[in-house]
Amino acid sequence: MHKVILAFSCFLLIACSGEKEISVPETVLSKKQMVEVFIDIHLLEALLNSNSKSADKVSIGNRPVNFDVLKKNNINKKQYDESFKFYSQHPNLLNEIYLLVLNDLSKMQAEVMNKN
Repeated sequence: MHKVILAFSCFLLIACSGEKEISVPETVLSKKQMVEVFIDIHLLEALLNSNSKSADKVSIGNRPVNFDVLKKNNINKKQYDESFKFYSQHPNLLNEIYLLVLNDLSKMQAEVMNKN
């Protein structure tokens, strides 16, 4: 999973151009909200890839797993889709988001490793 995230981040760094300051429309999730949603998506993806038989009872780090990422983050599919489309069209902003996601996931991994 980390290799995929790292590869995606590298791709974004290369693809980024010198965009000017972009204002995020009110209908689009904030960068902070997108970070939280992406973290939840990646944690869920990792859990599902681990083939855990008791996936509904598992927690990762300090976060209990919630299969309804949109509900957990109090958003709907339309909000997510519009936000993802917006950030996809602005690679510099998406890169900023993914750097925060990687940082938070790395901290979570370190916490889990320190407990073992």
